[in-house]
Amino acid sequence: MDEELLGTIKLFAGNFAPKGYMLCNGALLSISQNTALFSLLGNTYGGDGRTTFALPNLNGRAPFGAGTSNTGKNIALGEAAGNPQTTLLSQNLPSFNSQLRIANTNASSITPSAVSSIAITGQPNGRQFDAIPSFADTNPDTAINGTSVVYIGQNIPINTMSPYLGMNYIICVQGIFPSRP
Repeated sequence: MDEELLGTIKLFAGNFAPKGYMLCNGALLSISQNTALFSLLGNTYGGDGRTTFALPNLNGRAPFGAGTSNTGKNIALGEAAGNPQTTLLSQNLPSFNSQLRIANTNASSITPSAVSSIAITGQPNGRQFDAIPSFADTNPDTAINGTSVVYIGQNIPINTMSPYLGMNYIICVQGIFPSRP
């Protein structure tokens, strides 16, 4: 078995960390007992940087590549962000400033025009529905009561997590110290 590079993180389907690895669960480690690993991680993931440092905590999180993305977003090494759920409030919804109006006429024509208000009317014919074109080619003349158009919600958080499968991330804590190119 080849030795792994110190600090390498892998997915592991087991419920324990194999020999030479630890779970990526944010555990605090002693710097004096893990000097080589500390020289790689520093206190990027936690700890006081004098006597302790932390392993990355990937419980309930997805790892992202650090650096600047093609959209210009910069993700720092060790940065943790995002929420598994969010609450959509009226402030999150698009604004609505125009007044809704409907045509209140009985005009019928066969062909709609660019200013037509469409109404689907018709009559039952056995098991079918025979549509009768009903287009009012007039400007809308009846305003809808503004209080009848509201955003309805109960401010209950919605789940924003992608489909997932719980597995363990492990980090190599005993291995070969990686050399720089």
